Amino acid sequence: MKHYAIIVAGGMGQRMGAAVPKQFLLLGTKPVIAWSIETFVASQLIDSIIIAIHPEYKQQLEDVINTYLPNTNIIITHGGQTRQESCFNGLQAYNFSSEDIVLIHDAARPFITVSMIKQCIEVATLHGACGIYVPVKETIAQVNDSTLTQVLPREILYAAQTPQCFQYSIIIDAHKKALQSNITNATDDVSLALLAGYTVKAITGDFYTNIKITTNEDMELAKLLIKK
Repeated sequence: MKHYAIIVAGGMGQRMGAAVPKQFLLLGTKPVIAWSIETFVASQLIDSIIIAIHPEYKQQLEDVINTYLPNTNIIITHGGQTRQESCFNGLQAYNFSSEDIVLIHDAARPFITVSMIKQCIEVATLHGACGIYVPVKETIAQVNDSTLTQVLPREILYAAQTPQCFQYSIIIDAHKKALQSNITNATDDVSLALLAGYTVKAITGDFYTNIKITTNEDMELAKLLIKK
């Protein structure tokens, strides 16, 4: 059994209005995507890294790897039109064994830790699937057509983070079943595992540091975090 990381970097980052996707923006001394790759490598728990990238930015990714992460075992595959398609491409980019452990991570989350990686691998090895979650801080309301329909019980609501971690046989089966059911735009992989009937364990993440860079405000927060 081996451990693999799939980094989903197929997005174009249009919400930030930058000239390049957000994963290539400079955060401190290196691009956003380099931060999580370095952590996966530093953990010494990952046998290989697969990155799903838009074909237009394949050369730019190769330049990042050669500059910041030379001699790192990285496989590059095409990102898809959706996050789900990018993940599926990553799952098909290597000859995995059914018992291998696969961590799927967003390229725009630079601050994962070795501890998170280790815990994900341990829980997925025991239970087959897990995800990182943090309890929500605000009261969450459901609104339909500008009208409040209900206030949801905050004590059972959690926000999803990545990585999400699976035995390969589970996550590839979940993706194939989703496609058979014409589900093509899932926002994460845990949802597909649940739809396929698998049990998913929850790991507590870090609300304040394991942020996803989506907006310019997120980028400013990330810059403050690296100063600390």
